[in-house]
Amino acid sequence: MGERKRRLAAGQGSQARFDPALIATAFRSLEAGDRAVAERALERLVATVPDHPDSLHACGLIALHLGRTAQAESLLCKTIALENTNPAARSHLAIAYRRLGKSDLAIAQLEKALELDSGLAEAHSNLGNLRLERGDPDAALRCFERALAIRRDYPDALNGLGEAQLMSGDCEPASANLERAIVLDPAFHEARYNLSRARMQCGAALGETAGDLVPPPVIANVEQALESIVAALEINADNPAYWTQFETCITNFDLSHPLDPRIRSLLLRAFDHPAIDPAALARPAVSLVLTHPDMQAIEKDLIATDAIEDRDWTELARRVARVLGEPLTQRLLENTVVPNALVQRLCAVVRRGLLDEWPRAEASLPLECIAAVAQQGFNTEYVNDETAAEREAISRLAGAIAAARVEGRAVPLHWYALYGCYRPLHRLDTPELLGADLQSTALRALATRHIDEPLAERRLRSEVPPLTGLSNAVSAALREQYEANPYPRWVRVRSDAAQPSVAAFLRRQFRGADVEDLDDSPARILIAGCGTGRHPIATALRFPSARIDAIDLSRTSLAYALRKTREFGIGNIEYAQADILGLGSVADRFDVIECVGVLHHLPAPIAGWKTLDALLLPGGVMRIGLYSEIARRHVVRAREVVAAEGFAPTRDGMRAFRKFVLAHGSDPPLARLARGEDFYSMSGLRDLAFSVEEHRFTLPQIAAMLSELRLAFLGFDLPDAGVAAAYRAQFPLDRTLTALDNWHEFEASRPDTFARMYQFWARKPKQSI
Repeated sequence: MGERKRRLAAGQGSQARFDPALIATAFRSLEAGDRAVAERALERLVATVPDHPDSLHACGLIALHLGRTAQAESLLCKTIALENTNPAARSHLAIAYRRLGKSDLAIAQLEKALELDSGLAEAHSNLGNLRLERGDPDAALRCFERALAIRRDYPDALNGLGEAQLMSGDCEPASANLERAIVLDPAFHEARYNLSRARMQCGAALGETAGDLVPPPVIANVEQALESIVAALEINADNPAYWTQFETCITNFDLSHPLDPRIRSLLLRAFDHPAIDPAALARPAVSLVLTHPDMQAIEKDLIATDAIEDRDWTELARRVARVLGEPLTQRLLENTVVPNALVQRLCAVVRRGLLDEWPRAEASLPLECIAAVAQQGFNTEYVNDETAAEREAISRLAGAIAAARVEGRAVPLHWYALYGCYRPLHRLDTPELLGADLQSTALRALATRHIDEPLAERRLRSEVPPLTGLSNAVSAALREQYEANPYPRWVRVRSDAAQPSVAAFLRRQFRGADVEDLDDSPARILIAGCGTGRHPIATALRFPSARIDAIDLSRTSLAYALRKTREFGIGNIEYAQADILGLGSVADRFDVIECVGVLHHLPAPIAGWKTLDALLLPGGVMRIGLYSEIARRHVVRAREVVAAEGFAPTRDGMRAFRKFVLAHGSDPPLARLARGEDFYSMSGLRDLAFSVEEHRFTLPQIAAMLSELRLAFLGFDLPDAGVAAAYRAQFPLDRTLTALDNWHEFEASRPDTFARMYQFWARKPKQSI
């Protein structure tokens, strides 16, 4: 028997032959949306494909369409090895490289493809997208213009051109190009997303120059922005960036009944979306609650009398049930600190009415409504006032619950929810057992927040290692403050798009700044003063390849941070308990140091800043956040009232202060204080008006400190694009937006520009001076 016959007899050499018809089958299946058939076709093709450039190229393109990027890279590299003058193969390989994060290789392939054939509109457009990602809108714009010169009605290039113009601050031409792209392709959801961004920027720019009255063009732009992102989400609701843009848009609106069902549905979904910070949705949701017909009737009743005894609770409960029965109202109460005095007062009235009737077998409100009020109470740390009668009644309720559990009797679930309206459920006896029991009931979410999470934080305290001791009495007092009132308490952080590196982010954020030479390798980041973890978790989501060390004075805050970090599944943050002023003995050095909202609480902020600067590697960058003297006039007034009236930083003292502020609504600074979220929770209020130490700064003072530290100012993290547009209009010669003298003049004319604080980036010299 010959060798060939022996192989066949043994089953060898019987491989399927290459079938070029499978290529057509795969492409037809992709076009028809039949991914499974295309997958099977590709598997057979890859097993038999010869070393033929056209066949390899086709297989690589199929792999790209299927999202099998690494396989596409391999097939397209083989194609080019056999035929290096194939511009289409190079363009497709560039797509694979871009998806794999190999932007340098992608750019090189596109440039070579265009050398071979400068008439490839798609290659010009893809190169423009890569230039955008590099933070170079001018180069990107030229690429998109070349693509459009070849193919006038090319939606992808129009979208890219609009995005490049948007990055350069040219929102009106950007909007025009994006609208044209949508006319050409109405299903182009990315263009609708970018149009929403452009219209928001146009509205913000017009609003910054309009004064106190909001002109119709501003309203029109913001409404168009919302409509555009709603349309994008209706086409593709799977993109987290679309949801964060929806958040950006909807926060500008005061909504009213009846609401467009599309917007109501998206707003409800947004409260549960992992990319969105539910606290940002408070304004539109509160406005919707306040315009509910039953809520308006309740408001009249609450204004008419302060004494609950003078109300007909039975009639009031019917209206309350309709207001609290709205799913949006429940999400608002469950997931935010509601920044509205009327809603908080309603919660106080509701719990009092329920407490008066609690021995009854059934409550006058549905269980889910009572649970929502209990979640709000927990979120605010029970900031509402209590009477002596309420304290006595809640003590009796706790006793009744304990007795029933000991005797093995079933406890009505609304008793637990009512107790949660006044006290966290983990204060009841045997909270571990109670939490386990409630997990199988309608109060599962309440048990998680009131019992499981606080108990987990108690256990996690021991896992946080100490790094330094306390350096002074102020540090000791600050630690005591945040042990008692960890700040902030939060549910989720907004999850913006992950950045390939800190360097790439800064190049895009601060065009023209001295950051081009920054290393793109994963950064070592220190978060100095991380609080309850919101800051380091946001940084970890933004820079997932970074290694992050986060420190804070308060072990309670750190335990909260550690719990949330594990909840988010983040593995690149290490926590430790430390005092910034004690970090001088630490040997580690960092590429990036972020310290936002912390230095101004130190006895000598510049001393803390110098300590951090010593830990920063040459050429490294800092992100700093400091209070503005100009923007915090209302806080200065609040602290004066606290001192003059003798309000203590205790639960009773802070409740008394709140009552004073609400009674003095004619005092503009105090009225402004009552409009902020921090006024509506114990920890927020203590941080706002009762902090142990607070310093405020002007921009000339910050400029002097930067000079003393020899740090180069890179730019601000601005609250919105409208601020940058208004600044450019006033100071057109400052193209990099870095002249702090100009910014001081700008802030003087717009004193609320930095209402939260100055947040900015600075860079250390690459070599010692």
